[in-house]
Amino acid sequence: MELKVWVEGVVRVVCGLSLTTSCQDVVIALAQAIGQTGRYVLILKLRANERHLVAEDCPLQQLAQLGQQAAEVQFILRRTGPSLSEGPNTPSTVRRLPLPRPSEPEPLKHHKEPQKAFTFNLGPSTYPKRTKPDRGWSPSPRASPEPRASPVSFIDPPNSAKASKEEVFRQILQQQRRLQDLDIQLQALERETEQWERYSAAAPSPTPGLAEELEELEQRLRQTEAELTHAEPWEEQLQEEIERERDMHKRLHQIHSSIDDQSYKIRELQSRSAHLEQDLQLTAHSQSSRAGTPQPDEALRPLKQELHNRLQLGEELDATLSETQRELQTAEERIGDDRGAEQGAETL
Repeated sequence: MELKVWVEGVVRVVCGLSLTTSCQDVVIALAQAIGQTGRYVLILKLRANERHLVAEDCPLQQLAQLGQQAAEVQFILRRTGPSLSEGPNTPSTVRRLPLPRPSEPEPLKHHKEPQKAFTFNLGPSTYPKRTKPDRGWSPSPRASPEPRASPVSFIDPPNSAKASKEEVFRQILQQQRRLQDLDIQLQALERETEQWERYSAAAPSPTPGLAEELEELEQRLRQTEAELTHAEPWEEQLQEEIERERDMHKRLHQIHSSIDDQSYKIRELQSRSAHLEQDLQLTAHSQSSRAGTPQPDEALRPLKQELHNRLQLGEELDATLSETQRELQTAEERIGDDRGAEQGAETL
């Protein structure tokens, strides 16, 4: 198996680990790979908590104990000081050259991102292969696009090939960062897929009671639509009756106005008839007193004729008034019938 360890801000991958590989073996391999002696400690970091591992601890066993939190764990190799054999003024007998680090371009200096270094192998893996890839671990050495190398010392390349090698390193680091981003996206998609699968499995199937209730609601909806379709002619008829009622009210108002006019004329004629009769009596009385002989027939004949005409006109006005009152009563009865029909239509 593999183990990713952060060494001075650079990710290094140690291959060939097993569950019994100790922390001391990992530290020795990393120290040999970077070519720098000294005292080192391997730190297990989970979120904001750090724990120093002792030499007998097994990193893979620590990850197995954390379970789902293993994906958030970081292993950090920290140098605590020089080795016991080397002093402050002791010259080094063997010059070890560190791994060449590619110089960062100008835009990347503002965003210092962790870079992966070359990996190295501790030996053949004794841990059985997984049947299902675990996204918490890095891919296998064969499927990983990261270059693998043994811990060796490098000689400074010539100046002519330095730029091309740095460009290759830069491209490799960019591809590794892209692979990390894709790996994170793939993990998120897998978690979302698992959540949807659990939700689909936990979703209850529709019960027969709900199906019957849904069918009943659909039937009521169809019935309501049919009632609305049948109610359209009733609405049209109701609108016609409302228009007729308006016409009847208008006609009734005209009849009331006509009755008032006829009544006024009748009262005026009656008043004039009374005055004429009184004038007739006074005229007859004065003529009889002047002539000395009564001439009632000749004197009263034109007045009687006019009185007869007035009375006849009054009778005609009375007949017209009676007819108008009958029409008014008929119109009121029809309006009452129309209102009853409207109330019945609204009830339906």
